[in-house]
Amino acid sequence: MTSSQAHTKTKITARAFKALVPGIFLVVALLAFSSGCASKRALVRSDYNDSLDKWTRSIKIYDGLASRLFIGATYETLSFRRAYVERYAVDYALEDTYKKEMLEREKEQEEKYNEFFVSAFTPVESWNDLDHRNPVWKLYLEDSAGSRVTPISITRVDASDPRVREFFPYLDLWSYGYDVKFPKYSDTGMEIPGKNAKFLKLIVTGILGTGELEWRLK
Repeated sequence: MTSSQAHTKTKITARAFKALVPGIFLVVALLAFSSGCASKRALVRSDYNDSLDKWTRSIKIYDGLASRLFIGATYETLSFRRAYVERYAVDYALEDTYKKEMLEREKEQEEKYNEFFVSAFTPVESWNDLDHRNPVWKLYLEDSAGSRVTPISITRVDASDPRVREFFPYLDLWSYGYDVKFPKYSDTGMEIPGKNAKFLKLIVTGILGTGELEWRLK
């Protein structure tokens, strides 16, 4: 190869490299963006899982050695709702406008109700009837001041919905999920939980047994 041919080849190679540079930077940028998104998603999911653990309680009710009810419940506080919205927004790539609207709706719900997501398993399917008019199990909400209320509504959720199982993974294939809403005030006008309340209890009771799930507030 002559020096002229080598110089020409070098020029072509340099020209080809210059043409590739924008593509290389694009690939690097995409990889960095993808890595950043994955890191953000992992962080948001970790924060959500921490909040879920903080506000979830569970109990197993027995009659002697016989199991009667396995129940888990998440108290949907404002901090939990915020973590929920953050994760939902990342998972579904919501625009800031929609994310803000979703958070506002969650705040409105929190101001109106003491709301719980409940998972229940009973060895006899007919016992798992929290949403019926005359259920086997009754639910009450009580704070440390002794104020007690009954649910405004109990709605069975679609447990086959992958979103439900993803956000509340303790809902297994053998359990029913319920959305349970309690009022913020008792019949006597007392706020529940009161500002000085030390704890909040979800009481589950019936002829088959009794149990309590407690959230410490102070």
